[in-house]
Amino acid sequence: MLVVSAPAMGMSMSKVRENARFLTDRMAYELNLTPMQYDDVYEVNFDFIDNVRHIMDDVVRGHGHAVDRYYDFLNYRNDDLRWILSASQYRRFMGVEYFYRPIYTTASTWLFRIYKVYHDVKHFYFGKPHHYKSYKGGHYRIHHGNVSYYKNHRKDHYKHDFYKGDIRLHHDKRNAPPKANSRPAPDRKKEVKPSAPKRNQEVRRPSNIQKESRPNRRQELKTDAKKENSRRNSGNSRGSKRENQDERRGKR
Repeated sequence: MLVVSAPAMGMSMSKVRENARFLTDRMAYELNLTPMQYDDVYEVNFDFIDNVRHIMDDVVRGHGHAVDRYYDFLNYRNDDLRWILSASQYRRFMGVEYFYRPIYTTASTWLFRIYKVYHDVKHFYFGKPHHYKSYKGGHYRIHHGNVSYYKNHRKDHYKHDFYKGDIRLHHDKRNAPPKANSRPAPDRKKEVKPSAPKRNQEVRRPSNIQKESRPNRRQELKTDAKKENSRRNSGNSRGSKRENQDERRGKR
């Protein structure tokens, strides 16, 4: 498998050509490119890979300036392809991630998505572009006033409608490559502290505390009546004793 591993600066020019050709070959197969489109798409893919290979080590490490630069190169590539592909071809191109965003990163390296789909790296549907070894980046926009060469120099060659929608990819959380040695934040549950009861809120007593026993009011009344009766009975018995004593004294 033709893959790119760190350090990216170790990618030779022959590897740049091989990866650019493999990617272009599969784009020609799926998008049904013409021979002229095939050669122009190869140039665009070559320029993109040749530029990003110098910054991908820093992209993998998560350096912000390198990530921003990577998306600049990717947007330049996708804009150049817009002036080569027809509108229908470009819409299909944007719907295929391994074409539209051909590179992905892992924790320690970066790879081409195309090799996850096409595993036979020795098979090609088409021959090499006619300038496979001779092209060295002469049509890249830096040599043409930072304007797409294919926009200004292919007007007479491509008569089809061009895609006019938004093609830019931005550096956001969804598209950003992962940072090397980054660890996810631990999932800690927040401690829930018991809140003090409100003033008007009833405070419940623990279940293990027994309630105070309250005397029965009816029982109290019965007890009081018994005491009163016993007091009266004792008074009557005392009176009867006195009467008997008086009676005895009179007889005497």
